[in-house]
Amino acid sequence: MAVVKRQPLSRRRILEAAVRFVDREGLEALSMRKLGSELGVEAMSLYNHVPNKDALLDGMVEVLLGELEVPSEDEGWERRVREAYQAFRRLAHEHPNVFPLLVVRPPDTLDGIWLVEEFLKTLRGAGFDPETSLYAFRALSSYASGYAMAEIRGFAMEPSGARVGAATLPAGDFPYIHELEAPLREVDHEAEFEFGLDLILAGLKERL
Repeated sequence: MAVVKRQPLSRRRILEAAVRFVDREGLEALSMRKLGSELGVEAMSLYNHVPNKDALLDGMVEVLLGELEVPSEDEGWERRVREAYQAFRRLAHEHPNVFPLLVVRPPDTLDGIWLVEEFLKTLRGAGFDPETSLYAFRALSSYASGYAMAEIRGFAMEPSGARVGAATLPAGDFPYIHELEAPLREVDHEAEFEFGLDLILAGLKERL
């Protein structure tokens, strides 16, 4: 009978297992004990590679950022920025249970800092000054993370789950919301996201 060799524990293996677990079970279900069970080890074994749960959560952010597709430098600044934030939004769809960590735990790892450096390099190369480049990074990141969070949690007035849809509101009291009843039933979130990107990028182009 062949003996199956157990895969040794490593920090990376633990972090990837944590992402898979949360993808499946949700962030609230995550504990070191359950993660150890997932990996076939005692929870104490995890602490040899990840000192505490905070470090585990930060590491999960690192894993997600590692999946982010960074566009080539050969593309123009506008296209590179646009594609980077499109990829960021895709992370929310691929990991809706893990993605909120990117919002509440800003990345302090070298991977995260490298992405900021790439963004700043792209805008500085396009001719923006340092301060405008910083403002642009924070404006775009706030918009993209906020939109993606609202999208995976569910927008207000859209008739999904137990939310109040526009059709349920009295037309006399909420005439402008009520006239959006049909559009809100079938919102094209991708087009809406692009609309917001267009507004910000158009404003940036004016700065040049």
